[in-house]
Amino acid sequence: MLYIALLIGLFGTVTNLIFISPLPSLLALAVLPYLFLRQSVFVIPRFIYYLYIYFLFSLAGILIYFPASLANFGFYRYDGNFIISYLPLLLISFFSYNIPVDRLFKRFLIFATAVNAVAFMLNLVLTRFAAITDWGNPETYFHGFFKSTNGAGGFISIVLSLNIVLFLQERKRKWLLLILVNFVFLIATTSRGSMLGLMAGFAFYFFDRTNRQYLIRLALFAIVAVQCAVLTYTYPLYDLYVRDADLSEGGASTYISPLFGEVSTKSANVAIRALETWPRAVDCFLHSPLIGTGFGSVNDTPLRYKGIPYVLSLNDQPKKLFNDAHAHHSYLHILGEQGLIGLGIFLLFWYALYQYLRKGPESIVQKFLLVSYFNLSVMSFTEHRITSPSNALPLVIALCLYMLKRNYDARKKNSVVHVGSVESNL
Repeated sequence: MLYIALLIGLFGTVTNLIFISPLPSLLALAVLPYLFLRQSVFVIPRFIYYLYIYFLFSLAGILIYFPASLANFGFYRYDGNFIISYLPLLLISFFSYNIPVDRLFKRFLIFATAVNAVAFMLNLVLTRFAAITDWGNPETYFHGFFKSTNGAGGFISIVLSLNIVLFLQERKRKWLLLILVNFVFLIATTSRGSMLGLMAGFAFYFFDRTNRQYLIRLALFAIVAVQCAVLTYTYPLYDLYVRDADLSEGGASTYISPLFGEVSTKSANVAIRALETWPRAVDCFLHSPLIGTGFGSVNDTPLRYKGIPYVLSLNDQPKKLFNDAHAHHSYLHILGEQGLIGLGIFLLFWYALYQYLRKGPESIVQKFLLVSYFNLSVMSFTEHRITSPSNALPLVIALCLYMLKRNYDARKKNSVVHVGSVESNL
């Protein structure tokens, strides 16, 4: 049943208009109590322990900030979507299954490309081919069967990662053809963060495989340094123009037009991140650096703090919102809502996952998971991707299938060793 749910969830990641991909998460939630009765347990990877700690820390944060969130569907769809994205991993270490993972992911690539091809053709017809003749019109951007272009871009970026890995492994023309097709889809989304994540994913993978991890650290340091420099300039502007403003009616035009005049949609999106969403998360962190201002609090605006100023405060805004007005930066988002402790626990989980993947036996899926891991890590510097189901679930479900197979191989190897040792004693 678990394997079937994972299969349905994996192929269901091609859309978030219909909630198919969360099926493994719902099953995991139902089956979790069974784990306390289960006697057969595999070696649990370290990253799973950290993930359990992060879940417990987050649950405590939810109960402290706004317990009613747990009964609201919008919370799981937006503010608390990490629960949907990572819940299957809490369960998967306790099971094994013999899965033809490489063949399965080849079929998934073909299926995902075919579904996106249908969506792309529909987009061409519905926009009267403006999708390829009017690149500057946001109304014609390709978003597949997703609600947003960033959701589609992130998903296609991960699919393209698998596509390129397959081609590099087998050098077949059909994989090269699919690369060209999927690359067109990715370009059509105009999602710059997804393109950056794809390039960085393969660059980091190359650095990792050639034992040049210092280049990965250097690149990450450069990204963080640039963004800190940007925030040094934009945070005072946020403090002056944005923090106490009610943006519910005028939206971003409340501060963008007076500061920059008329700008394009893409430029406005950059300005929103630099002047509003990133500084808002930083503001939450500064007011409560250790544990943040409450799980789900970053988009409850205007921000109203209650507690010990700049030591321990919660966002006291009575109007609780469940939407995608997040920090548009995964690490800043977690830092603002859960402080240094929350971000520290999450990064321990994330780094331990990297160690688990890089030390695993080489296969197509292992390589795909490593590239996707780096891809998602970098994309999350420009969007809140690391917990978004449209971007995180393809990685998480693929990881679950990989772990099922890895557990099966480990059990089979151990049973052979055990039988061999018994025979040698006879």
